[in-house]
Amino acid sequence: MPADEISYELPMRWADLDSLNHVNNVVYLDYAAEARARLVDDGLALDDGAVSSLTVMFLRPMMLSRDPVTVVSTLGEGELTQDICVVKDGERTDFARVVTGLAPRVDATPRPVDAEPMAVRLRRSDLDASGAVRPAKVFELFQEIRVLDVSTRLGWLTPGSFVVGTSRVGFRRPIPWREEPYRAVDWISRVGNASFEIRCEITDGTHVLADSTTTLVGFDLAAQSSRRFGDVERSRLLELVQE
Repeated sequence: MPADEISYELPMRWADLDSLNHVNNVVYLDYAAEARARLVDDGLALDDGAVSSLTVMFLRPMMLSRDPVTVVSTLGEGELTQDICVVKDGERTDFARVVTGLAPRVDATPRPVDAEPMAVRLRRSDLDASGAVRPAKVFELFQEIRVLDVSTRLGWLTPGSFVVGTSRVGFRRPIPWREEPYRAVDWISRVGNASFEIRCEITDGTHVLADSTTTLVGFDLAAQSSRRFGDVERSRLLELVQE
């Protein structure tokens, strides 16, 4: 193992699983955050306020196992890369990669989108010690928004017929606690032959606080592998595209 790689092991929990018996997408960020906290304990000067983006690349579904989850962290120029894997009998299998961007945050104004805004209500448990929503919880908020939108606008899709391939969250401004809901809009920005892209923004009405871009990949649940979209399926997705 290269000298600049640091490995950290932690146990998997049954509660980590989703309805498909895969580790929930958000949980990979929990694994990464645990390992990142260990790096901070060991002297790495890093706090959530320094995080400008989180990108998660999902390589394959992770099932429940007694084997510990291993997080291999590598600190590079302006980013921390963490590979989520399981090492068994000397063989390493990677399931996801989490890349934490450490560049300065950049302001953005809300994009005009032809979509009904959704209310985003915070919970006290979403907050960190500074009173702002933790990065992993911002990622989770975007997942909740996406799931709700897909279940309403794309209810004709068969459950389990697609999975998240890559998801990136950009952090623009802190999201502090408030009683009034924040606003979110999302839209389909691209459709390919085997994947489509959903973009989303959370705003306070004036500024973009965070935004996300997520690629959803066609999935064959029985074969547990990716698939191409059918003609009708792709046509219906194309009708919803806003560039």
